[in-house]
Amino acid sequence: MSWRIGVDTGGTFTDVVAVDEETGQRHVRKTSSTPDDPSRAFSSGIRALLAEIGVEAGEVTFISHGTTVATNAILESKYARMGLLVTEGYREMLEVGRQTVPGDFGDITWWLKPARVVPLELVREAGGRLTYTGDEHTPLDEECIREIAREFRTMGIDAIAVSFIHSYRSPVHEQRARALILEEHPECFVSISSDVIREYREYERTLSTCLNTGLMPLVTGYIEGLEGRLAGDGIDARLYVMKSSGGIIRAQEMAPQPISAVLSGPAAGVVTAAYYGKAAGHPDLITIDIGGTSTDICLIDQGTPHMLTEGRIDVYDIKTPMIDMHTVGAGGGSIAWLAAGRSLRVGPQSAGAVPGPVCYSGGGTEPALTDAHIVLGRVSPYLLGGEITLDVEAARQAIGEQIARPLDMTVEEAAMGILELATSNIAQGINVVSVKRGRDPRDYALMAFGGAGGLNACLVAESLGIKTVIVPPSPGVTSAEGLLSTDVRSDRVVTDVQREDALDVPRLTREFSSVQEQVLGDLDREGFTGDDTSVRAFADMRYAGQAYEVRVPVEVNGHGIDEAGIRGALKAFHRAHDDRYGYEYEGRQPVEIVNIGATGFGLFPRLKTASEIRESATWDQARREVRRGVFRDTGAVDLPIYERSLAPIGEAVPGPAVIEQYDATFVLEPGWTATLDSVGQIIVTHDSQEA
Repeated sequence: MSWRIGVDTGGTFTDVVAVDEETGQRHVRKTSSTPDDPSRAFSSGIRALLAEIGVEAGEVTFISHGTTVATNAILESKYARMGLLVTEGYREMLEVGRQTVPGDFGDITWWLKPARVVPLELVREAGGRLTYTGDEHTPLDEECIREIAREFRTMGIDAIAVSFIHSYRSPVHEQRARALILEEHPECFVSISSDVIREYREYERTLSTCLNTGLMPLVTGYIEGLEGRLAGDGIDARLYVMKSSGGIIRAQEMAPQPISAVLSGPAAGVVTAAYYGKAAGHPDLITIDIGGTSTDICLIDQGTPHMLTEGRIDVYDIKTPMIDMHTVGAGGGSIAWLAAGRSLRVGPQSAGAVPGPVCYSGGGTEPALTDAHIVLGRVSPYLLGGEITLDVEAARQAIGEQIARPLDMTVEEAAMGILELATSNIAQGINVVSVKRGRDPRDYALMAFGGAGGLNACLVAESLGIKTVIVPPSPGVTSAEGLLSTDVRSDRVVTDVQREDALDVPRLTREFSSVQEQVLGDLDREGFTGDDTSVRAFADMRYAGQAYEVRVPVEVNGHGIDEAGIRGALKAFHRAHDDRYGYEYEGRQPVEIVNIGATGFGLFPRLKTASEIRESATWDQARREVRRGVFRDTGAVDLPIYERSLAPIGEAVPGPAVIEQYDATFVLEPGWTATLDSVGQIIVTHDSQEA
């Protein structure tokens, strides 16, 4: 017998899912996160689940991990102190940046540039220059690089980023510089831009390389710590880490490229959501992953999440493939507070795992969204099968003293206000990924997961006119489950700007063959060859005169691409541009190919799914208790509480009601009806034709 385990570390809880490869039987476990050392919760969660289900450590063959270690390091500026080596004359590259002002600042006089990842005093220049074609213009000044490496070693700087102009066309100078640095400073972490991202735009490439470099010591130490804990527990399993792109990679391979995992955990949940959405007959989804600190929102079209080649983490624009997600500061731990003028606010500050909401009795004193839910009777006082007892009276007192009394309202009214404001924040976030991108949210089903996803799902859907809500079988551990249903992924790209009226097709095919070979080499190192691999081609294109590109697929014929595939992609670009921006210039403006690339997948065998069998079950049999609950439209009512594991397949139940399970709670609002499908998902529909 062999088992796969997925571990997703969040801000409040660490989720563990174990799956029997032979039967598909799933077991879940949630444990409190340990922000001071996330590996402790990782290890203790696995140990607790294995003990609970009676599985020996030696039976675990595969572990996949979603982590926020890299993300948190960027958000908290806790990456390593590093030096930066650039081409002579480009020392102020990070200082100049792009001269763009974020959308929230209409006047540059009110905006300060973010702190530089590498301060100017730690930036060094080296002689040597490549042309835009990748040919050598000036030889590399090797002695200068040796001197810089020795200087940084003396200064105690053990991480160095290297980013030379035009290295996206040829990596030879950067590769040589790395070799020279390591000769003089063998203990140094070195990251070169041509390894991080082989695309032009020197600022984004340099910034991404610097962040990657600064994360390397931290992430390398974290992975070594995980492997040490696993070995200490007697687990000799392959360890993988989730990438922001929705694929996984061996932990040792990820250590040199931690920038690829900045959205590790949330990406896994989206992968699972896409699978369950198709199973429910809803390939078009908007997903909300509501955790303890924030809500991650993603739009999925025809079973495929939207992808980005560049995204923003905190104040930094980084270039790395990532699933397109928008995050809002609304989670179970989001703190309710009064701004000037007694205006109620919820978030973005969060109580997190420590001290947690007031009702957790962990030292928290400020009321959070979870406190509002428990005051309204939407959440049981006993979480995780009774492992956590919530203090209802403490939550009432905190909301009463800090919110209700200053606003001259009842505790229940204040709690409802907190809930509605959090719902509004999430709905506004959904508009960012839908309405602002030309999508009508009413054309999508809403899939809600995360520990708190089901608590707000119906309210969010109702506010947007969404008619269908889907809750996956294990919503509280959906991201951990997604870690077990994805493949190894490698993305490679190279810049080669060509206009459609002057295409050098042989050069493009050679470029693709090169990146395809790199992708297959990546997969081979992961143990995947032949039929266990799949490779897709893509091109980033734009209309001449535009500054940014749209990615479109290129058909792969045989072992590469040809002119027919490239011409087909050029035609597809017009449709893709129209779909994204609402217009196209076919026949009126020439198209430029900017980047050509390949995405490779190492294909794992699909896990079996244990069938949902509930013979002769009824909702009456699933009802555990009745408690008082408060809703916006009905006021206080007797609220039936159902146990999800006992609920029938195919039989409808009307709201208001609460459906509870070990890892999450779902609140069925008045005016909505829920049914479990054959996969075990809760399919929720509004009682009227217009939600």
